[in-house]
Amino acid sequence: MNTGNHTIPAATRALFVKPLLLAAVVLAAVGSGCAVTKPPDAAAISSEPRRVVIPKLAGTLTIDGRLSEPAWRRAAVLKPFFPNRGEGRDSEGTEVRLWYDDAALHIGWVCEDRDIQATFTQRDSRFWDEEVAEFFLTPDKLERYFELQWNPLGGVFDAIIYNQLGPDGFSQKFTGDWSYTAKGMRSAVRVDGTVGNSADTDRRWVVEAVVPFSDLGVPAPKPGDVWRGNFYRFSRGRNNPELQLSWSPTRRPGFHEPSRFGYLEFGQ
Repeated sequence: MNTGNHTIPAATRALFVKPLLLAAVVLAAVGSGCAVTKPPDAAAISSEPRRVVIPKLAGTLTIDGRLSEPAWRRAAVLKPFFPNRGEGRDSEGTEVRLWYDDAALHIGWVCEDRDIQATFTQRDSRFWDEEVAEFFLTPDKLERYFELQWNPLGGVFDAIIYNQLGPDGFSQKFTGDWSYTAKGMRSAVRVDGTVGNSADTDRRWVVEAVVPFSDLGVPAPKPGDVWRGNFYRFSRGRNNPELQLSWSPTRRPGFHEPSRFGYLEFGQ
């Protein structure tokens, strides 16, 4: 080892090399996704709704649940998720990937899951009684928003929610219009495991969804526009405790708290 014009003795070189090797190992572990520390606790994040900038991208897609096209590698990544009441950690592992183009919002879910459970397949079933990924979104007022869901068997739920908010901004009561159908929405689910079999250990299920802006009754957003939305997940493996997870925790008993929705800014 040589620094400038001075040669360092071998014994002294070891003092430099060993710490450098240790640092390289730590950096490699972090870069490869190895867990160096525990995921953050919900109590450690701000009590304010979370924010994300969604990139505007382009690319040809095959809706197959793989998330393998280049655009998905450039998408915004929303993680970690937290228990919705605002305490503890996501013991499974959940992330959402987001990007948009002139026609639609593109959503990718990656749901780690040791015991994937689902039985419903009919549209607008009570998916929230099993395992499901949920997306609430409003381009305008918090009192009216879209609710979209996908489950491990490819089941889909779509509705418009009308939520009466109190003076404190929290929900007093809400109703749903289940006659609404996102006619142009397309989605696919890919399962790494076996649904409904608790005898083995599953790995994950992945959702790929395209939600046209026309299904939301609005034109494509412009860069700088800000909508409100949130992402939720029910995880209910038979041998695991029920998890109610959120990207932006409501810190209240239910998911239908639009004042706690995150801020979704559309980028360049």
